[in-house]
Amino acid sequence: MPAGGAKRTLYEQLKRLSKRNEVDVFTFSSTDDSFFPLKKYAKRYYEINFDYPKHFPLTAFSVYWSLRKAYRQMAEIVNSGKYDVAYVAPCFLTQAPYILRYLKIPSAYFCPEPRREFYEKIPRVSNKLNYFLTYPFRYLIKKIDFDNTRQADMILTLSHYNKTNIDFIYGIKSQIIPLGVDTRTFHPVAVKKDNQIITVGNFNLLKGHDFIIRCLALIPTQLRPKLLIAGFGGVERIFLQDLAKRLNVDLSCFDSPSDHELNLLYNRSKFLVFAPIKEPFGLVVLEAWACGLKLLAVNDGGVPELLTEKYLGLTVNRCEKLFSQAILRELSQKEDNKLKMLRRQYVIDKWNWEIGVRNLESILYTLVKKNKKS
Repeated sequence: MPAGGAKRTLYEQLKRLSKRNEVDVFTFSSTDDSFFPLKKYAKRYYEINFDYPKHFPLTAFSVYWSLRKAYRQMAEIVNSGKYDVAYVAPCFLTQAPYILRYLKIPSAYFCPEPRREFYEKIPRVSNKLNYFLTYPFRYLIKKIDFDNTRQADMILTLSHYNKTNIDFIYGIKSQIIPLGVDTRTFHPVAVKKDNQIITVGNFNLLKGHDFIIRCLALIPTQLRPKLLIAGFGGVERIFLQDLAKRLNVDLSCFDSPSDHELNLLYNRSKFLVFAPIKEPFGLVVLEAWACGLKLLAVNDGGVPELLTEKYLGLTVNRCEKLFSQAILRELSQKEDNKLKMLRRQYVIDKWNWEIGVRNLESILYTLVKKNKKS
């Protein structure tokens, strides 16, 4: 799994699952575990040999042959290990991993989203020609992901929006598990607010960073805030910087900030702007609320599900004029500490990891009991 919300989720879940359960982690030798290292909380950490080629077409062929072989080898070790249940995370190469085909123990697959490139038009600027030329070689992954997903005994996901998509695409029923945020990591800090707003997400166009830049360009220069983008990789950073420069928008990009750095970025900003395209959830929204920030988001994907109270923020349709006007209105609003603390308390009460992992544990235990009865 690459750096991002899905890896953070798995890390936070494993941290808590390992307190009350014996957990082993199975991954590959080529996995970069430096971002939220799972080894830290695993009783045993197995690395199956698999080297992912760096150049096309070997990259595509390895997914169809070498990767499948490596997952079969992994499954053989798991099946002989007397485990009660397998909690399976997505693989960035196929989405649903091959191991689901070969497991002989109960399996729960956490699906943060389908393989979106096969079901949506993915906006992109950089490497556009290369992407479309290689698309036919990757198209078989659509069926691989579909078949692998349907082999899981249970599908878990993170929002009603995503559940609807998964149930329709794969023709099976999924179940929602609550996620959370570590409120000790993300918390209010007594620092001066700068004339800036923040958005968080990888440097790609699915995160809607270009939309926000265009919205800011519609605001008079003397009132226009600075935009911070905090992301973890992505191929569109240069495009976004060039776009901001051309539209005279003051932009700062922070690639792979630490949690401490990200917390400070939240606290120095006036509010969180969030405009991804069909985002299934949005952990960063919870992080911002834990810091006391208000949310201004596009009315899209699973994010509106989170906005259950007026003091948390608001959504606006994906219209540059309307969104820029909403930014201006929010800049003119003076916040008080009572609202900031209400947002933080909302996260503490409703979106903490202990609640989410207890729910996950209950599901896994039920799956094990059901298997033993059968």
